Amino acid sequence: MTHPWQTGDERERWHGYLMPDGRTLRNLVGARTPAELRYIEDALVEARALGMREHALPATYDLDGLRSIHRHLFLDIYAWAGDVRTVEIRKGDAFFARVDRIAPAMRDVADFLAATDHLRDVAPADVPATLADVYAVVNQAHPFREGNGRTQREYLTSLARESGHHIDWLAVSGDQNDYVSHAARTGDRAPLRELFERVVSRAGLRDFDPHAAEALRLANLSRSSAAGRVSAPDRRRTRANGLALDLER
Repeated sequence: MTHPWQTGDERERWHGYLMPDGRTLRNLVGARTPAELRYIEDALVEARALGMREHALPATYDLDGLRSIHRHLFLDIYAWAGDVRTVEIRKGDAFFARVDRIAPAMRDVADFLAATDHLRDVAPADVPATLADVYAVVNQAHPFREGNGRTQREYLTSLARESGHHIDWLAVSGDQNDYVSHAARTGDRAPLRELFERVVSRAGLRDFDPHAAEALRLANLSRSSAAGRVSAPDRRRTRANGLALDLER
């Protein structure tokens, strides 16, 4: 079945995501205004996020993994849950990555994370800045028409746990997130890194999730058997080079 956001030119695909009012995203919950949709969406997504944290999805850090998280969170709301967007989007005056750059950008992220053994080979003092760099690139990729922020937070939470770290998202206000994300999109990651330095910490027992840990352990065994291994010194140097990807190329 072909959906209206999958066919036609850019303008037709853009409107294909929307209801006849031109403002509200087509949805599966019967919401007829953006406010009504956001109210229902917040409740349903939070419930599914809690369930995902209690019964962790197998963790991968490529585009497929990000799509799995999005699909799980938004399955009840959007027919396109888990599907990469088909239109170009921006926030304010800053565009996110072009549609044709999303998959290559996420491949680069996955390669970077494999080279650092999913941050286990990054010095603990460098983990917050490295997580910020990953966040910057995934956020710039912005693979979905809606729901990128919540999907990214679950992705980063799982990734941080890989190296024994915890991200206190409750300490990040919406205004703070908008400011540091906009700065990163325009080439200045310093505010984003400073924010992550404040909200990332070593995980204590209160943050330990045995179900998630076992799922991650099994996923990592599978990944490590398929991925080539590089020497530890080379992996550590990866952080020094940073994760600077050209999403326009």
